[in-house]
Amino acid sequence: MLRKTKLAGIIASLLATPCFSGIYVGVAGGPEGAHFSQRAHVTRPFTFDVRDKQHFSGLGGFGSIFGGYFWDYNRFYLAGEINANVSSVEYNLVNDEFIHGTFSKSYFNIRYSEGVSFLPGYYFGSETVIYGRIGYTNGHLKIVESDPTIRNTTSNRSGIRYGLGVRHDIIPHLTFMMDYSQVNYSPIRSHVFEPFGTVTKNTKITPNTAQVAFGLIYKFDAPPAVYVK
Repeated sequence: MLRKTKLAGIIASLLATPCFSGIYVGVAGGPEGAHFSQRAHVTRPFTFDVRDKQHFSGLGGFGSIFGGYFWDYNRFYLAGEINANVSSVEYNLVNDEFIHGTFSKSYFNIRYSEGVSFLPGYYFGSETVIYGRIGYTNGHLKIVESDPTIRNTTSNRSGIRYGLGVRHDIIPHLTFMMDYSQVNYSPIRSHVFEPFGTVTKNTKITPNTAQVAFGLIYKFDAPPAVYVK
């Protein structure tokens, strides 16, 4: 009898624990930086074997629209979210040599991306949640090289997105957010063989981006959270 009473008490406690969920949409924007790591391996049989490393960076801004579904359980928070981004960040190098009439331009950019994330978090007070982010991103990478031994390319690259953020309820249904996240994209590889000089060049370019987002979120039919002490 005592065990049944304890079990009934536990069930009643779980049912009394507040649990809310709902759909949300939002917009955000802010500064963004990109880093492109380039590693090249150049070989010629019985002559040389050279490895070279270079790093390129760019700064810009981005805008994002996103939406998701969230769950509040006592002080715990979990959300699933999809997003689409546009970005102006780009590494750009222009080399114009007017004496000999040679003009060249190199640039790397990721103008568009979309992804999905999971956001586990914890409420500090009834209006502020601090959360982590882990997810998948698909970025549209474009590489234009003035170096003829590196192939130009436009391709989709998969990446892992991770970061931290905070969301604070301003008024019912409206939330302010601040979010820092990074994306590590899969590398792109180039293989070029120059038959006249019998030179082979293999190049790997690995993109990474980081952004700070400031935005507003609208929650549909989300009642204010009330927590049990």
